This record gives sequence, structure tokens and C-alpha cells, in this order.
Amino acid sequence: MWMRSRAFQKLGGGALERIGIGFVSWFQLAGLAGHKDRATVRLIRKIRRQRRSLILATEAYIVHSMARAAARLPGDIAEVGVYEGGSAKLICEVKGERNLHLFDTFAGLPESTTHDRAIHNKKQYACSVESVGKYLAEYPNVFFYPGLFPDSVPADNARLNEARFSFVHFDVDLYESTLACLKYFYPRMNPGGVMLSHDYSILAGVERAFAEFLADKPEGLIDLPTTQCMVIKAPS
Repeated sequence: MWMRSRAFQKLGGGALERIGIGFVSWFQLAGLAGHKDRATVRLIRKIRRQRRSLILATEAYIVHSMARAAARLPGDIAEVGVYEGGSAKLICEVKGERNLHLFDTFAGLPESTTHDRAIHNKKQYACSVESVGKYLAEYPNVFFYPGLFPDSVPADNARLNEARFSFVHFDVDLYESTLACLKYFYPRMNPGGVMLSHDYSILAGVERAFAEFLADKPEGLIDLPTTQCMVIKAPS
């Protein structure tokens, strides 16, 4: 699986990847329109026209659905790996007044490790915080934390440091970044809260991080039929 993933992901960041994702998503959206909420399908289409996105249409639908369900539970929402803000807008559309914390270097990916098999390039997938901030400006209670996570977490930010979470979306591509997300958010998740990750089944580093982190945890990993996986936080 990892060898096939490496060949596919070497397209990362370029026109071929965007064309491929767009082509597959067009067919997925046509299928979703036949049996899913049409307003959500229209929203995904609209966002894909507005911003470049690296998640497929079915994955976008899952992010939106998870965020809508989480908005009924206590806790804040967060995303690590924002890129141009497409998935963040999906969350914003259903979060209501809930706090959304957005973490990204906003300067592209950091250095990868041997666990990532040299798939990505440093500074790949860059988009400025100003661009994303302007795109999401109409939504309340959206907070940005530029920099390498978790170093970008302000030590004196009580709103964030005291927060508990109902839903977190990871789209960070790399082993170290995924492991950092799991270490930070796992103890801060409310029971029943969901950690959803992109690229689990196609990136070796992401898969390894989940396997290592969950090895001594009571929760089981849910491998979705997309590239995504999720973990539901068990009661303490």
C-alpha cells in the first residue's frame, strides 16, 4: 500500500494532483446529489470553485457532517492543516457560535522525516493567513494560530488552553505533525468527541503516527472508506 501511495503522492502540490482530485470529485458530487442533502452538495461545489482543495468531495462531505454533529455537543472545534480554508469553511457553515481554532504554518509543510518517505517537499501547500482570514471573515469566533503546531499554541491564551473539544480535523500529511496533533488533542477531547484525519490510508507517516499513539489507548481506530480515519474519545 505504501509503495502505491508514494507514487500517487509524488504528484503532490502540482497541477496533476489538483486535476486528479477535481476529476474524481466531479463524479463523486454527481453521485452524492442523488441521495444526500443537496444544500451540502451545492456548498461543496461552491467552495471547490472558490478555493483549491486537497480533499475529495466525499471527504468534504464527511468533514461537514462530523462538524454539524459536533456542534450539538459541548466543546470547541479545531483544525490543524488549513491550506486555503476550504474545509474550515465547511466547518464554519455549521458550527454556529462555537469557537473554531485554526492552526497552520501558513507557509507550507515543515521538514518531513524518514517515516514520511520523502513524499512531500518543504513549504509545499502554502497559503497566507491573510488570505484565509479574508475568506472566513464573515464567521464569528474563528481564531488563527500561525506557526508550527504545537509551538504555535500561545502559552497565555486562556480561551484556548482551557478549551475542551468536540471535533478536531487533522490534515497535516506528516508523521511528526500527526503525532503532535494526537498528543495535544487526545487529552483535551470531550467523551464522544471525534478526531478525524485526512490521508491516513495513503501516507505512511500518518498511518504510523496513529498506530504508535493508539497502541496503549482504549479507543479503536475507525478506518473510513475514503483516505480518512477517525477516533471517538472514550469516557474517562
